[in-house]
Amino acid sequence: MRSEVETRPTVRYPDGHVLLRQLNRDFPVASHGEGVYLFDTRGRRYLDGSAGALVASVGHGNREVADRIHEQLLRVAYVNGNHFTSDATETLAARLCADAPGGLSRAAFLGSGSEATEAAVKFVRQLWVERGQPQRAKVITRVPSYHGNTLYALSLSGRPHYKKFFGPMLSEVVTTAAPYPYRSGLEDYERDGTAHYLRLLEETLLREGPETIAAFIAEPVIGSSAGASVPPPGYFEQVGALCRKYGILTIADEVMCGCGRTGRFFASEQFHFTPDVLVLGKGLSGGYAPLSAVLVRQEHLEEMRQGSGGFMHAQTYLQAPCMTAAGVAVLDYYEKHGLVAHAARVGAYLQRRLREALLPLPHVGAVQGVGLMAGVELVEDKESKRPFARSRKVVDRLLALLFEDGLILWPNTGHANGTDGDLVMVGPPLVITEAEADELVEKLVAGITRLGERP
Repeated sequence: MRSEVETRPTVRYPDGHVLLRQLNRDFPVASHGEGVYLFDTRGRRYLDGSAGALVASVGHGNREVADRIHEQLLRVAYVNGNHFTSDATETLAARLCADAPGGLSRAAFLGSGSEATEAAVKFVRQLWVERGQPQRAKVITRVPSYHGNTLYALSLSGRPHYKKFFGPMLSEVVTTAAPYPYRSGLEDYERDGTAHYLRLLEETLLREGPETIAAFIAEPVIGSSAGASVPPPGYFEQVGALCRKYGILTIADEVMCGCGRTGRFFASEQFHFTPDVLVLGKGLSGGYAPLSAVLVRQEHLEEMRQGSGGFMHAQTYLQAPCMTAAGVAVLDYYEKHGLVAHAARVGAYLQRRLREALLPLPHVGAVQGVGLMAGVELVEDKESKRPFARSRKVVDRLLALLFEDGLILWPNTGHANGTDGDLVMVGPPLVITEAEADELVEKLVAGITRLGERP
């Protein structure tokens, strides 16, 4: 028997029994997807310009990937990672590690980017305890940044407005400024950015005491919290050298920017970052199964083997073949269709079109990014870079207008000063064509123009 909710074209709280994240809007009921498009049960089509939350790397309705996962499900869907490994898990680990930044030769698989961040930090912490340096318990993170929604991952996320609700439950972490070209205050970001941010980082290390710091965590390209902010030239080489000088381990968070989104499979390599630990998620499974990965160095794992005997971390779906089979299928699809090179080529086209079409608009302060990952920042005054007051809900209204017109993008707020700031993330499936990129840009221009007519 079909329920009452299933027959409705939209669902709005208090309809149904799902704990909806937003309690004051209608949710269309998705029916199916095809490539870069989603469709609802009313027959409306939406261009998924943000691949959900930059997840749907191989597009919607991808039978090549879905069939491979189905094959694995018929063999065995789940085994506990403490009892068994599987062909799918071993294959995915071997293929990721074969191409990973230097020295990363072991991989563990979990269900989300937040879980991967937690596991990465726990790995680093355990390593310092194994080495007899338990005083190294601090992690340095950057502001703005985002590393996940579990409590410690949220603690690492340089987004102060989260403290309103969860402050007493968050852990204390050490922060330093993140490279952010539009709001750096520098006369020449490309020329002076690395020296500026490196000085701030070293001042932080010396103030805290380098011997107390376990790790430095960073997104090679910052995600929605800074609108696809790209580091200045030489930044990660010098950050890596500074961390090595003080014996601090480095963690690359590629949950959003990895898996081909920037035009290279590993964004760290594109920006000459050689981390000690690297985390992946989102595009790794293309949304066809929950999946994230933690990549570590063999020599660090060997220290644990000789000490306590293993990594003290496990979760129910650790290494589950139903998840890792999705990762293998996605990697096969990438290789068969040359998807990383395609993303680099179409990404360059999209970046150019966004800048040409959006920067002349009155309230577009910045367009930045690389590959198929871009951020568009909206401001009240372009000359002073003054953000809109949060009370005006500018990006919320823009996304509602875009949704009405069949374009889905991903928002962020608060990045300008902790409260104010409006931007949208553009990050379509990597299968997008130039014609579809044009459609995306045209819809975004129309939405921003309409918003300007409704101040």
